Amino acid sequence: MVLQFGFITIFVAAFPLAPLFALLNNWVEIRLDAQKFVCEYRRPVAERAQGISVWFFILDVLAHVSVIVNAFLIAFTSDFLPRLLYQFEHDSQLRGYVNFTLAYSPPSYVDSNHTICRYKAFRDARGSYTLFYWKLLAVRLGFIITFEHVVFFCLRLIDWLVPDVPESLEVKIKRERYLAKQALADNQAALLTPAA
Repeated sequence: MVLQFGFITIFVAAFPLAPLFALLNNWVEIRLDAQKFVCEYRRPVAERAQGISVWFFILDVLAHVSVIVNAFLIAFTSDFLPRLLYQFEHDSQLRGYVNFTLAYSPPSYVDSNHTICRYKAFRDARGSYTLFYWKLLAVRLGFIITFEHVVFFCLRLIDWLVPDVPESLEVKIKRERYLAKQALADNQAALLTPAA
């Protein structure tokens, strides 16, 4: 399950349907395991545990890595940021955007009896990167930092707003502790009073 969580969270930007398939898989797996436990196995012996121990740390690290990986995937594989920068610098209607993103093949390639071809890159006629490429790289890195900070802030805010133990359960735990102390005090009082 932890491996599945890792793959789903880290690569969700690459394949957005993966969480749906994981949900369906887990639903089927829970139903099959329930059938096995009810019909085929003996009742398992219950063991008390304080928490999920080291698994919480592993899941937390996976969540942080997935935010950073998804920020890089969005910044470097999508056309979102180049379009945004082109709209800001050149034309808000994106007229000429496709032609702007295509670079010409280097002169050495054309000189060796090849036809002129174009490929997707931000390079000039000599093959070196244009100023737009460096601006786009700065925008991408800025997006990564901003995206990561916004997501981590939202995570911390939700963590702060949602209590670990619900208030109704906390009241029941306090009541149970009080009743246990009361029963212990009554038991000690009964032991200490002399029999008549």
